[in-house]
Formats: sequence, C-alpha cells, structure tokens
Amino acid sequence: MKKIGIPSNNLVHANAHFGTNYVDYIQKNYIDGISGANALPIVFPIGDIKLAKAYIDSVDALLLAGDALLLAGGQDVSPVYFGEDPHINLHETDARRDAFEVALVIEALKQEKPILGICRGLQIINVTLGGTLYQDLGSQYDGLSVKHNQYPTKWYVPTHHLVLQRQSWLSDIFDEKSLVNSFHHQAVKRLADGLKLDATSSDNVVEAFSDDSRRIYAVQWHPEMLLMDNPDAQELFDSFVAKIE
Repeated sequence: MKKIGIPSNNLVHANAHFGTNYVDYIQKNYIDGISGANALPIVFPIGDIKLAKAYIDSVDALLLAGDALLLAGGQDVSPVYFGEDPHINLHETDARRDAFEVALVIEALKQEKPILGICRGLQIINVTLGGTLYQDLGSQYDGLSVKHNQYPTKWYVPTHHLVLQRQSWLSDIFDEKSLVNSFHHQAVKRLADGLKLDATSSDNVVEAFSDDSRRIYAVQWHPEMLLMDNPDAQELFDSFVAKIE
C-alpha cells in the first residue's frame, strides 16, 4: 500500500472545542480521499524544517492540503515568498506552517516523489518554485466575474465551471460541462517556470497546473469536500495515486 504524507495545519487561537490546547489537525475529507484510493494517509504535524527529509523518506508521495476560508485555522501564504509586502486585504499568515510546507516540497522534489497540491497547497507549490500569487483576488485581479469564495453555499456543492486549457491528467476526469467548488481569495498570478496550465475558471483564474516530468499536480478547488456528495470526485485522488511508482 502506497503511503502519502499530509502536512497538518495547527490551531493557534483559543476556541470553544479545545480552549488553549493548540492542536495539529487535518480535515477528515483528505483522509477519505486517500483511503478511497487504496493508499495510506500519514499526517505530518507541523515541525522544524530540519525534519522534512525524515518525513519525506517515510512516504511515497506528498499531498499539500488547503483550508477553505470558512474553516477555522485557514491561513494565507505569506507574500515574503514572492518578494512582496503584505497587501491591505491579506488574511492571517502562519510563518511556521509556510516554512514547513516549503521545506517538504523541496525535499519531495529532491527525492523525485509525486506531489499533489489542493487549494493553498497549489499556491505553496507555485511560490516554492518561483511563481507569484494575487494576495487578494477581489482587489488585485482585473476582470474578476466569478465568485471564488462560494460561502454560504455548502462546501460540497460545485458552483463554477472548469475550463480545460490542454490535454492533461485532468482530461479523463473533467470536460467542458464540469463544475467545481471554490473557497479562496488568493490565486496564482505568475506560474512558476516548468509548470503547465491545465485549467482555469471562466474568468481565467488559474484552477489547475501540472508538470508530468516532476510528477507535480495541483488544483485550486476542493475535491475532498466534493466527496461528501459527489462520489465521482474520488477519481482525482485515484488518478494521483496511480502515478506513484
């Protein structure tokens, strides 16, 4: 059984469920997607970047998860990774989480192990490889016409169209009628060198990219949430696991 590492998020604010016990966690939907593809999920608690090699040594692939904005604990990617000061509409950032996830991406690439990025995970991959982000789509992206944070619509309801840009790993799963969900206010601005654009929204915001040579795959939407009401969303996880040697 293939083992897939998932770096956790951490609660850094007191809350009604845990008080001041600041826990590391991962949403169950990611576990379901990996398990449903007959792979073994291994959760990496956020730690020292020096642990990145040991963590990646222990698995066959890496999944970088992303929190939707309506979930407690979601953070933006810090603009320090693409040489910008924080925009006035930037949300909370977490320096330890950013540094840990960047170190895991770098180590997974060194070890030539596949990487899947989802939402924030897509953004982390892009900035690690030298790309940039819109810190806030609403105020920085010209021509925005799609609601990219669908709240209060339920997270498992697909709401906007996916526009495929080329033949890619997504082509056997999606077509021009496909809908996906959306919970983000940051997005890819400049795609890092070597990454190929696979899909956009109808207003041309980047929704997916990949690099087959390095086995990097990433989507901006949340397939793990779609699983709650759409069994076909499992195909994306199945396709990724099939790429692991």
